[in-house]
Order: sequence, then C-alpha cells, then structure tokens
Amino acid sequence: MKKMKLLVYGEGPTDYGWVSDSGVWCPGPIISLIRKSAEAFQVELEIGFVEKKAIEGEKRVQLGARHMRGINGKGIPALRFSIYALEHGYKSGVFYCDTDRIVSGKNTRESDCKKYFEQIYEDVIQGLQSTSVQNWRGVPMISLKMIECWLLSDKEAYKNCFGEEPIKEKLPSKPELIWGEKNDSSSDYPKNYMRRVLNQFHRESNRDTFVEIADETRIDTLREKCSISFGRFYEDFSELCITA
Repeated sequence: MKKMKLLVYGEGPTDYGWVSDSGVWCPGPIISLIRKSAEAFQVELEIGFVEKKAIEGEKRVQLGARHMRGINGKGIPALRFSIYALEHGYKSGVFYCDTDRIVSGKNTRESDCKKYFEQIYEDVIQGLQSTSVQNWRGVPMISLKMIECWLLSDKEAYKNCFGEEPIKEKLPSKPELIWGEKNDSSSDYPKNYMRRVLNQFHRESNRDTFVEIADETRIDTLREKCSISFGRFYEDFSELCITA
C-alpha cells in the first residue's frame, strides 16, 4: 500500500477537528471521508493538522502585495495554507471550507448553486496553486453549503449508527440543495434539518455525532448524493492518490 503525508485544514471542530484538553488533535468528520477516499486507491495517509490561528488567526502567514495578486475570497487562506504546508515539509494538502448561502440566485436551484460553487472553487484553486513550488499539490474540499449537507446523504450510515434509518424526518433526496431560514427550526436550513433528523434518535447535533455518522458514510453514496461538491473533491483527490 502506498503512503502519503497530507496536511489538512478546515473551518472548525465540526469539520476537520479540534485540540483536546490534553493537547491531542481529535479528527473531525471530514478526516474519515478523506481516509475512506484514499483507501479506494490503496493509499495510507499520515495526516497532519494546522490550527486556525496559523492560517486565519493571530499567527497567520503575512502576505505581501505580490503574493496577493489575483487572489480573492477563500483563496487568501488557501494561499496561506499552501505556504504553511511547504514550510513544514508537506508536499500534499487538503483545504476544506464551506460555501454557505449563495450570494446571487436561489439557494435551492441547482444551476445557481453550481455557479456559486465554481466561483468559490476557482478562488481556492488560485490560492492553492499560487506558490512557485512545482511538487506541491493542494486539493480543495468544499462543501455545498455546509458539512451537514454531506452528513445528510447516507441513510445506511444512520442505520449503522443508531439502529434504524431516519423515518420521522427522512434524509433529503438532494442534500446539497436544501436551504431555509436559519432562525426557523422547521426550515430546511442544513443545521436545522440535521437537528430534526437527530432528534428522532435522541442525539445532539455536535462534532462527536458528526464523526460517528462520517465513519459510517459510504463514499459512493456521498459522491452520488452530493455530486456537485463532494464529487468534485473525489475527482481531484483521486488524481493526488494515483500519483502519490
């Protein structure tokens, strides 16, 4: 089995993980999804993590004007991530972020969601590819709209975790396209939808539960249900694994 050293960055504890009270890194749900994706190509990962303060906090890499040319939005932290990775001996990395709500169009219309996703994707790609080091490969991992959408994709994962499939609140047929009012608990806002699904199992919507679900989520199902965002990640990551 091939081995690959990989640095991962995300937005917080409910996606890429958190530091425990004892100082140990606790992997979040996307780490399970990354490892499963690598296993499909018989690649064993050695995963490192970078804390948010080193990329977007008080210890972030300072960028000059020449670095920033042509870099926008989420491409800026993606560029900082690339520089940090190279400085710490990594040749491969995964940069995770959410798109949240789209800025123009309808949040439940597939064409509008695809268009906005492509904008965010291109920003991140620009940031990841702006270093002059040729053997560096950074892969975007962008959820549409947030991590909950990916975790609402596989009913078998819930059956394996909680003993039965969601019935009172079934999983959405197109989890990437759900949206609603954040302050309306009955809306299809992804976090609200997830809470209602988990309520039937008397479980909290939190990082630990998310890890459980991700551990049981089938990659093929996730690729099918979230083809816009996870499908794109899988394509990009597969190239990285093949050339590892």
